[in-house]
Amino acid sequence: MARPAKTSRKGAKAKSRTRKATRRVKAAARKKASPKKASRKNATRKKAAKRKTAARKAALPARAFRAAGPRLSDTFMLRLEIEELHAAYAYCLDHGRIEEWPDFFTDDCIYKLISRENYDLGLPLGTMFAEKRGGLLDRVASVKKTTVYHERYLTHLISNTRVLSQKRGAIEASANYVVLETLPNQYTQILNAGRYLDTIVRDGGHLRFREKICVFDTVLVPASIIHPV
Repeated sequence: MARPAKTSRKGAKAKSRTRKATRRVKAAARKKASPKKASRKNATRKKAAKRKTAARKAALPARAFRAAGPRLSDTFMLRLEIEELHAAYAYCLDHGRIEEWPDFFTDDCIYKLISRENYDLGLPLGTMFAEKRGGLLDRVASVKKTTVYHERYLTHLISNTRVLSQKRGAIEASANYVVLETLPNQYTQILNAGRYLDTIVRDGGHLRFREKICVFDTVLVPASIIHPV
């Protein structure tokens, strides 16, 4: 009975050697094939990395905006609101709806059109001045009823809106403006150009001007400026 046991051990050893030889052959085959597979895997990884990098770059502005926190985002949204206010203001004046002009101001407002020289020197004299809503309505009546002038068309260009400060519910803002004027059978010309210095408040759920100082750059103005700028 001992001899068959020895035979079985020899057979087991032979099978084990065969398995090891088979594993070595397969391992060698895998090594030969591995460079191709590795190159394919590397190419796939590189493509995936490029996609991730492109996605990160595309998301950078939004991520930077979010990282800046609520302060920057609130200022950005406020600037958009002020730009919308300017757009409505320009639309009103450019389309001859002067009677709606006082609605852009608070009841205790100040409107002034003044040269840069006078403004810088602290001199109060301006080309146009209106105080409180009554003063705005007087200007509207002057344009609509009492002043005689040729028909003309205005185009307001307002840009570079900036929020300067916010204190006690009042927003200090500035913007550049150019007003183009076109008279019948004449070339379009620049009527006035300068900057708005605005104090804006929320009134009745809307932004309104509590103070609008229009500082124009030149000391020379046309013989008459009829409409507000």
